[in-house]
Amino acid sequence: MPTSRQLPPGVYWRRRVFVLGIAFALVFVIARLLTAGSDGSSGEQPAAEQAGGQVRTTGSDEAGKGGKDGGKADGAADGAQAGGGATTPATVPTTPTLAVPDGECSAADVLVTPSIAPGAVAGRDVVISLSLQTRESEACTWQVGPDSLVVKVARGSEDVWTTRQCKQAIPAQSVVVRKAVPSTIQLTWAEARESTDGCTRRAGWAEPGDFTVAAAALGGEPAEADFVLNAPVAETIQVTPQDKQTKKAKKSKTPVN
Repeated sequence: MPTSRQLPPGVYWRRRVFVLGIAFALVFVIARLLTAGSDGSSGEQPAAEQAGGQVRTTGSDEAGKGGKDGGKADGAADGAQAGGGATTPATVPTTPTLAVPDGECSAADVLVTPSIAPGAVAGRDVVISLSLQTRESEACTWQVGPDSLVVKVARGSEDVWTTRQCKQAIPAQSVVVRKAVPSTIQLTWAEARESTDGCTRRAGWAEPGDFTVAAAALGGEPAEADFVLNAPVAETIQVTPQDKQTKKAKKSKTPVN
């Protein structure tokens, strides 16, 4: 069996250097790989953080918008509450319950208040409104007629027209009169004429001016109101001028046989 020959020491040193070089190379390669991996992960991290930041930014924007809208809504609500506190809520008027009439009205218990609307004209019908209310009774029935009601028109101390002479001006009717709510009836002063016995149409018309109308239930206290009887306004008639030149019909020229 042949014996191994011992190599020179330089060979062993070269082998050791070679092995060490390979080891260093492997360590260097592994270190580079690890460094590259850490760099890649660190490079992706900012992107993730940036993406996360974008999401958070979007949420903050939406929150900001919601905050603005919420602020407006809160401000409007606060304003409404402040306004509600400053103003007193309007009270809804309630309709009073009408009392049921109990028997006939006493003439002394009926208050008659006359009135004539502005715009009354001499020579035309004048409407007289009468407001009826009771003084004591809550509600009763009153038989209205010329025997229970008197109305007159006066100029100064002179009576111009009265229902004592023109009884037909008061239509007979049954009216419920209440204390809380007035009832209204109307009668007509026909053509604003002066009244005479029998209320004939031969009487003249009352001249324009200031008058007083008074009314009362027989046995009750009278009430008065002033009004103005205006002068009638003359109607303006527009005449269209006719054409002076009239066309004459042409005679047909027919030969006479």
